[in-house]
Amino acid sequence: MKATRTWLPSLGGSLLIAANLFAFSPDAVPADGVANEQQLRPLLDKLTELSQLIERNNQSPQVWQYHLEQAELLLRLAAQSQQKEREGILRMAVDGFYSAAILCPREQPVAFERLRQLPQRLAQFFPGSSAILYAVLQEIQADCILVLEQSGGDNTKSEKHRCERLLQFAREHPDVPEAAKAVLQAAQTAESLGDNEEASRCYLYLVEHFPNDAAARKAAGALWRLGQNHQPMALELPLLYSSRNSRNALFNLEELRGRLVVVYFWTSTSEGVAEEFQKLKQLTDRYAGRGLEIVYVNMDTEPAEGRAFLSGRLTAGVHVYQPGGLDGAVAERYGLQKVPQAFLVSRDGTLLKHSLSASQLEAELASRLPRGR
Repeated sequence: MKATRTWLPSLGGSLLIAANLFAFSPDAVPADGVANEQQLRPLLDKLTELSQLIERNNQSPQVWQYHLEQAELLLRLAAQSQQKEREGILRMAVDGFYSAAILCPREQPVAFERLRQLPQRLAQFFPGSSAILYAVLQEIQADCILVLEQSGGDNTKSEKHRCERLLQFAREHPDVPEAAKAVLQAAQTAESLGDNEEASRCYLYLVEHFPNDAAARKAAGALWRLGQNHQPMALELPLLYSSRNSRNALFNLEELRGRLVVVYFWTSTSEGVAEEFQKLKQLTDRYAGRGLEIVYVNMDTEPAEGRAFLSGRLTAGVHVYQPGGLDGAVAERYGLQKVPQAFLVSRDGTLLKHSLSASQLEAELASRLPRGR
């Protein structure tokens, strides 16, 4: 299907949606299930035309209608496409319905209703497609945005609703890979709202029901971070700056037992990291003589990126390296949701505080370190 592949890149990243002049039906499918290039040409031309209309009118209140029409056409295109292309086209159609639902007037919720009905339509005409569950999850996201608007911008209400919908999704689809991700997102949402009890229940559910999933490993780390495991913090990583003699040497956090330690997780692209480093240098100058140590854990893809960022900056402490960012082993071990952030570790190695910014450390350190003379 060369014509299909030629057109698809012109669609762009996100699709929106609205009217239904070209509603999908089984009658649109050729007898053999796959159309040739000549049969598809009018459909592809119309999709290109709509894509151009969306680009030219992206600020128009009516743009959702172009998106909706485009999404419906994508369903028709998927029905007439080869299997290897079909899933990608269906996901673009889902994204289109999602965008239309977000943009359509709330007093005229036709696109939102279409998005709600989409999983059932996909299950009827494309049974077994992975796009069915993708459509369910996109509808949940749109629903949460709708709740946020209807509540007058009450983010807490919207996020609690997100938790409920995600957990409901996991209960209804316990055997799909998306279930673990949904519970992890619900747990992280609950934690961001300060509901650590609900977050812990979700993390524990992940550990017990999805033991072999990466989300369960992150959940186990989050449980440790939230105080469900009182073992000392373990951190053994290579130095960011290593000499020829120390190239294979590892820094072990146990070396700093007896001192109050700040473990600062960061990447060179972390938002606000430059200002955080300035604050950490001030804290070091003030408290290093009173028992403070700072361990900087760089999580860039390559250690050279971290070293380049630090070039010319004054710091005092230990610099170590663990690649992978929020997908790396360190983020997984401690259930990190974002960087930069700091952990405060007691003299015996147990975690005192987590998810701290550099500016929040001042009060924590002042209350735990002896006053200077």
